[in-house]
Amino acid sequence: MSKQDEASIQKILDWADENSVPDLKWIEHDSYLKGGYFKGIPRDKEKLLNLTELNLLGYQLLDIPKEIALLVDLRKLYLSGNKLSELPVEIANLVNLEELYIPGNHLKTLPKEIGALKKLKILILQENQLSSLPKEIGNLQNLSTLQLGGNQLTSLPKELGELTQLRTLTIWKNKLTSLPKEIKNLVNLTEFDCLYNTLKLTQEDVQWLETLMANDCQLCI
Repeated sequence: MSKQDEASIQKILDWADENSVPDLKWIEHDSYLKGGYFKGIPRDKEKLLNLTELNLLGYQLLDIPKEIALLVDLRKLYLSGNKLSELPVEIANLVNLEELYIPGNHLKTLPKEIGALKKLKILILQENQLSSLPKEIGNLQNLSTLQLGGNQLTSLPKELGELTQLRTLTIWKNKLTSLPKEIKNLVNLTEFDCLYNTLKLTQEDVQWLETLMANDCQLCI
């Protein structure tokens, strides 16, 4: 580990101490198939640097340090149930990330750098305060699950139609009045939930939804 990396890792550890994030520990939980999960941040610098899964659920965090960009081996990142209003743009460095969970926060925007996470398969963003999405979300070509329910979205970017690997798309309880015409490219959906919007569906929208239904997609409209 270089001196520069060691200094950055130390900043993460200092941040963890300041925010009362405990050392990595096993939490027993009956609802998990393996009986529980690891949570917290290890105080061993090498172990932290080599983490593949980081769970920071429910610590009431107001921010995430930009030095998190150093944890390039991360595959799963859980930030659920905090008070985050933004993500550091350095999250773009987490190029091996496959699952990102940020429900129940205060996010108002997503950085356009989110589009750099090309390996991302699951992106959970429900119950935030998002009013828009960056067009770069269309770069997440491997995304299979995108959950956006419970936000303040007034529109969806046309680039959403480029996510042709999507199986689950939930946009319930937003402020949407229409769908981008490009959404018709999402023909592989097995779940689509758009309840509690004021959508005015076009004939093309209806035809697309009928096609999804014919393919046994679970619809909530």
